[in-house]
Amino acid sequence: MKKVIYSITKLGKVENTKVTGVGYITDEDLITANIGKTGKAYIRIYSCIKNCHQVTNTTDEFKGSYYEIVEYNGRDIEINYYIWFKLAK
Repeated sequence: MKKVIYSITKLGKVENTKVTGVGYITDEDLITANIGKTGKAYIRIYSCIKNCHQVTNTTDEFKGSYYEIVEYNGRDIEINYYIWFKLAK
């Protein structure tokens, strides 16, 4: 696993939610640690590495978009994310 600095923006109809921090990447996943609304810590895994591409004129920055399908009130909805990360030194 490699350590990264990340920014994840969840795109919504009304507002966009942005989360930043330090996480880790594997060959397929971005792994982040978050704190929920109730104050409990949890680990979130985004299977997005294959969707991220190197930023032009850099060697350690990557960005891309990622979406996932989740069930909400008995319906499947699509959630879109914009992801950026940089390898930590």
